[in-house]
Amino acid sequence: MIPQNPDDLHVLAGEFVLGVLDEPDAREVAEALATNIELHRAVTFWEEHLHPLSVLVSPALPPAGTWEAIEARIAKPAPPPVAPRFWENVVPWRWSTAGFAVAAAGLALWILLMPAPEPSLVAVLHPPQQDQPSWIATAGRSGVVVRAVTAATPPNDRAFELWAIAPGATRPRSLGVIPASGELRLGTVPPDLRDGATLAISIEPPGGSPTQQPTGPVVFVGSVKPV
Repeated sequence: MIPQNPDDLHVLAGEFVLGVLDEPDAREVAEALATNIELHRAVTFWEEHLHPLSVLVSPALPPAGTWEAIEARIAKPAPPPVAPRFWENVVPWRWSTAGFAVAAAGLALWILLMPAPEPSLVAVLHPPQQDQPSWIATAGRSGVVVRAVTAATPPNDRAFELWAIAPGATRPRSLGVIPASGELRLGTVPPDLRDGATLAISIEPPGGSPTQQPTGPVVFVGSVKPV
């Protein structure tokens, strides 16, 4: 069933583009693309941002004898099953397919947009009541990077200002005015920016809010999640 929640829909679209869905689920997504506009937009977004990664890898032929070795291994009888050792049976967690897909999609998008050490947190910001991604924010050892993925610009004589709302907090904290280039970089990760926090972008005077709180409308919002 195609989810209605925007975040779940984008996760599903990313899994579809990455090719990690089971065959029945992939078939359902493919059939729904013709009638589900939001799903089609999400799939298009991931295709445009993930498919260019393939051109970064040069074509290469497998070493000589690879296929013969594979056929020889397939022809061999399967070894008898070996009982797992105790500590292999008590692993406290296992990756689910969905969790792996989210991590893979987030990492691929990071590599494409912002070459740097792998981030530990990511947020996709979109207009309220919409699911079209407009900004990508990542945080890790190298700091914070916020970059526009659409042609979002503030009104004349105004600027975008980024805010972080820590989990359970009632007042946002300014992370800075976003330059006209559409990219904001911070050398360190503010304590308010952590798993479960909310990032928001409001329209403010060119130098930022004079009150240390948003004075203009919030035009983009997103949740911070671990990668």
